[in-house]
Parts: sequence; structure tokens; C-alpha cells
Amino acid sequence: MTGPHPTLAYFVLMSFYKPILFILVVSVWAWVAGWLDKDLDKYSLPRRSWNAVQLAVAVVAFGLWLLIAYFWVGLILALILLISGFFGYAIYRNAHVPANAQWAFSLDFLRQRIEQAQVAQASKQATVSLLTTDGAPIEVPGPADPRSAAHLALQNLMDFALPRGGDRIDVTIDAEQCAMVVHIDGVKFPQNGSDAALGVALIEYLKLQSGLDMADRRRRQSGHLLVDAEDFGRHTLDLTCAGSTRGMSMAVHIDRQARTLINFDQLGLLEPQRQHLEPVLEGANGTVIVACPPQMGLTTTIYSLVNAHDPYTQSIVTLEQKVAFELEGVSHEVIEPGADTEALSRRLAGILRTDPQVVMLSKLPDAKIARQICDASDAVRFYIGLRQPDTFSAFRSWVKAVGDRKRAGQALAAIISQRLVRKLCMVCRVSYQPDKDALRKLNLPPDRVSKLYKHTGQVLVREKPQTCSNCHGLGYRERVGVFEVMVLDDDARALIGAGNLDKLRNHLRRRKMHWLQEAALYKALEGVTSISEITRALGKGSK
Repeated sequence: MTGPHPTLAYFVLMSFYKPILFILVVSVWAWVAGWLDKDLDKYSLPRRSWNAVQLAVAVVAFGLWLLIAYFWVGLILALILLISGFFGYAIYRNAHVPANAQWAFSLDFLRQRIEQAQVAQASKQATVSLLTTDGAPIEVPGPADPRSAAHLALQNLMDFALPRGGDRIDVTIDAEQCAMVVHIDGVKFPQNGSDAALGVALIEYLKLQSGLDMADRRRRQSGHLLVDAEDFGRHTLDLTCAGSTRGMSMAVHIDRQARTLINFDQLGLLEPQRQHLEPVLEGANGTVIVACPPQMGLTTTIYSLVNAHDPYTQSIVTLEQKVAFELEGVSHEVIEPGADTEALSRRLAGILRTDPQVVMLSKLPDAKIARQICDASDAVRFYIGLRQPDTFSAFRSWVKAVGDRKRAGQALAAIISQRLVRKLCMVCRVSYQPDKDALRKLNLPPDRVSKLYKHTGQVLVREKPQTCSNCHGLGYRERVGVFEVMVLDDDARALIGAGNLDKLRNHLRRRKMHWLQEAALYKALEGVTSISEITRALGKGSK
């Protein structure tokens, strides 16, 4: 006897792994045959004939495999037959389909198919994907793509930022390392550091997808991207990048326009403040100053005030260093970098010659511009942004720029100062009974304040603390403005002209003006924010 009896071959086949291998090969053949059937249908080729051929080849191949006494010899013969059947179809197919749809039989073709499969798998597994300006998805780089690491870095940043309401991502690169920071409600959250090469790859990946100049690493450039984050929806990314001899940087703003443009009623003014301010805003002249430190909401407030005017019945013009976004019906003019006083004065004079009803300036450059505003404020409503900590600091800066107290007071309608405070998470905040001495230091009556609220970032589930799913452990969610509103009447202007600021303060207090800290404490009493957050946000220079 030269070999094992055929009956014995079946026992050999029934070892542990051989049935599994047999089923695997049959499954792969079935999948390929199904894919070829779809290809036949796509190009209107004879499906019945070729499906019959593939089935016949499979019957012969698997039959020989089972009948041949030696398992591995049968496997090799079966694979040769199956591959021959598929190869024969490919030759027939290439003769009957357009040239651009033909299959190429080479290692490059195989590699392309593998890469396509990897890209498809990467897209399926990705939690963040980029979109074109018209909303079409951009392929997620596969593992073999050198941009894969950059996309993964972006995905990690977005996976942290979006669930927590992050509004900005900063990527800063020096010669050795890259720092990545996510801004959430005005607080910085540094992410795990990485080497400079990954940071450069991330910036270049975003520049490429947003259509920026890849070769220029120095000049300041801006672009836009759309991103799809599955459960967290679609978002707009505003990119600003620049470079120097020391490194590169990019700021990624998330949904800047949606966050910036807020209706006047939603800014966070106390009801008495809103009642004092509304008659002023309905007026057709006078200057309204909006003042706050950087990153405290000046752009949001001043844009909301401008947007409260009807651009179809009024001529509205803005003169800004950088247009945050374009308001419908509003004429936005940009201050050129390095423009001197004379150039700005001519620009403003040209705007005023067009008889606008509303003019907004993002900053007050110097005294000459301030005097131009004073001269025109009888017929034009001006909105001006100043980087000052409170209303009286802004008032002194305005008077100094004008150079004449009486003239400055007559042109001024109101000053609005503000801060942004984080709102307590309504899911996990907890109440507590405040210390009476602490309440007295805050000028709060101990007998009238029974409870305040603080942040925790945790909830109890079956008596066990767990991270809050709403704020993801931060204890806060979103921000709201707290304001100090100075509305001037004729008596206030007379006191300004006389230079009597102490009496001006008393007069404003009699008219129920709330200082910045008082307005913030009202938010704490309402349970909107916490005392610790007020202390953090107001910082130095507040009343």
C-alpha cells in the first residue's frame, strides 16, 4: 500500500483545525463569488453563465479536495482551480468593460486594493471625519497613509473638546515639542504633549484640507473646514495659522459664528439692567462703549448690539481689525495692518460722508478718532470696543482720548462692562449652606441667603459616585455674561462736565446701577454659577 486508504483521509480531515480551514476557504469563495455577481450585474454581463461556471469550478475544486487522500495536496489543487476560475472571468471582463474600469494584474493593483480596504476600514472606525465645503466626506487616511497620525491627533483633540463644549484648540510648536491645548468655557485644558513632527503634520494636514498655501509657513493664513463628529453632529472649524523663526502655531475655533452671535436678550443682563439699557439702544445717536478684558466676550456683545438694528431700514457700517463674521445687510470694512492715524481718520471720515445710522469700531485707536466720533455722535449711533476692566476705567479712558470732559460726556450714551462666568452643570451641582462670615464679606445678608451651589462633576448612581455625563466631570457647562451698565442722563453729564466723579457714582447708585461683582453675585444666588467661579472670572480690578 503506497498511501493511506481514502477512508482514512476523512479522519485526517476531521482533525481540529482542518474543518475550520475548509469552512474558511468555502466562505471566502462564497464572498468573492457574490462580489463577482454584483460586478456582472453592474456591467450587464451574462450573470447566469458565469455564475454557473464559478459554481462548477467550485464543485470540482472542493470535490477533489475531499477525495484526494492528502489534505494539503487537495488544498493546493482546489486553490489553483478556484483562482483559475476567477482569473478566467477577469480576462473575459476586461474585454467587455471600458478601459477605465478594467482590472490590472500586478502587485500595484493588489496594493491599491489593500489600501482601499484599509481606507474604508479607517473611515468606518473614525469618530471624526472632515467634509468638503459642500458637505461631501473626505476620505479618512488609512494606516499606510503618512497623514494617518495627523488625523488621529485631530480626532483625539475633537473627541475631548466636543463632548465638553470646547470652543478652541491651540497647537503650538517649537524646535523640540508640540503643545496642544483645548479651551473649554474660558479655561485651558492641556492635552498630552507630542513631538514637533506630529504637530507639524497636524497643521499641514489641516492646511491641506482647507486649501491654504502649504509652502508658506510664515505668513498668517486663515481657512475653514467642516467636520462630522457622528453623535456630536457637524461643526465648522475656523483655522488661523502663522509661523516664525521659533516655530509654528495654529488656532482652531469651533463654531465661532454660532457662539459669537447671540441675541441681546440672551447675553445675561439682569432685568433692571436691561430695562435701563433698552431705551438707550432704541435711540438714534450717542456713543455706547463696550469694555472688558481680552477673551471675556467683547466681540459677542458688540456684535449682538449691532445685530439688534435693522440693516434694511438703517445703514450700518463696521470698521474692524478683523471681521469675526459677516452680519447680513451690514457693510464690514477692515483696518489694514499698520494703518496710521491719518489713514484711519480718512477712512472714518469717508464712512461718515455716506450718512450711516450705526457705526461700530472694534477699538478706539487715538484721540483724533475719538474727537471725530464726538463731532458725529449727535446724528450717528456709535458702538466702540475698549479693553478696560470696568465702566469707570473705560469712562476715564474715553475722557482722556477726547481731551474735554464736557464734550466726552455729551457724546456718551452708555458704557457696558462685562465678564463671562461658567454656568454650573444643572445635572451635578449641589447646594450647601454658606458660612455667615463669608456672606458678610460678600455684602450678602446672612439671614436671607439659605443656600448656594457649587460644582462637583459627579452624580450618584446606586449610591456610588460616577462622572457626570453632561459636563464630563468639569462641573460647569457653557458661560453667561455678567454686566456693569452705566446709563447716562442729563444730570450725569452735568456731573461729568464739572469733573465731580464721586457725586457721579452716588447718582448712578441712586439710579440702581449694579456693580460688576453685585451682578455676578445675583447669578450665584440664582444657582447659575458658584462663588469660586465668580472669584476666578472677575479677578483683579472689579468692584
